[in-house]
Amino acid sequence: MCRKIFAVLEDRQKADPENENPITTEELGSLVGLKKRATQNHLSNLFQRGRLDADRRTPIPGIPAVTQPQLPGAVEWARRVIESDPVFAPDPTCAKCLVALAGFGWRGQIDPAELAAAAGVSVRSVERHRPHLVEFDYVRFTVVPVPTGGAGKFKGRKPSRFELMSGFYARPLTDEERALVPARAAQIIDRVRWYVGVSPEERFNAETAVGFVLRAGWPEEAILKALDASEDRHAFNPNGYLHKLLGKLRGQRYLIPAQESFTGEGYRRLAECSVCRTATWTTAPASHRVLCGGGTCLEAGSDHDTRDVRPLHRSA
Repeated sequence: MCRKIFAVLEDRQKADPENENPITTEELGSLVGLKKRATQNHLSNLFQRGRLDADRRTPIPGIPAVTQPQLPGAVEWARRVIESDPVFAPDPTCAKCLVALAGFGWRGQIDPAELAAAAGVSVRSVERHRPHLVEFDYVRFTVVPVPTGGAGKFKGRKPSRFELMSGFYARPLTDEERALVPARAAQIIDRVRWYVGVSPEERFNAETAVGFVLRAGWPEEAILKALDASEDRHAFNPNGYLHKLLGKLRGQRYLIPAQESFTGEGYRRLAECSVCRTATWTTAPASHRVLCGGGTCLEAGSDHDTRDVRPLHRSA
């Protein structure tokens, strides 16, 4: 998108060298399909990279073409994938597309032409290799249709939303975690604000359905997001609507997002304290050591297992 804005400003400069009719941010945004705030962010990026003068409207020539501002975390993750995955690494076009996509962040919205420009390949190459990224579980794309006035009718689509994924699925639950699934499912249903006015039998069936998703490794916050839990909506058939939304998750294992895997911070999960073995909630990945007090065990008062340590008795 930075490229598009820069190109528009270059064309304006050629048409109006004296800049007698400066273009406004709103006009510039409408030409490239952005809102005012997003346009301001891209203008600021171009200015910081020395592509625009201080007025943020005059292009500065003689500098190589700009790229989308890169986020070090996502780009570093993408480069590690290319270096470590022996199957994925040999395909140079897939590698270019993944690194370019990571330059837009862990998640966002992008069209093939924009991705092709950032990766330095053709749009046709992007369309050919984008399914490979999905097949390797490194990215998920979501179509964004543009609705019309009529219900269920659309007049096109916006650029697809994307989210970088780690390529790893959630581990199976332990026996202790599976025993807690019914209670966790009940807590999830309690947090769905629009799920009201149902019979005890419907409530039980809803908790059972959520339990199946939990056993597949889905964390609570991901389930609540899929259920629009915070929305104050009036569902005509709450039970049917809940099962419809759960249908998007049912039968699928939880694919861990790349940001969660790379940063070590993700959805809450139930784990066992490494010292006292007490069940505790944490956002740390499964490979990390967990303590019930965060940095220390609340029962032992330290980060070491003291259950088998005998006290030292000194005699006078």
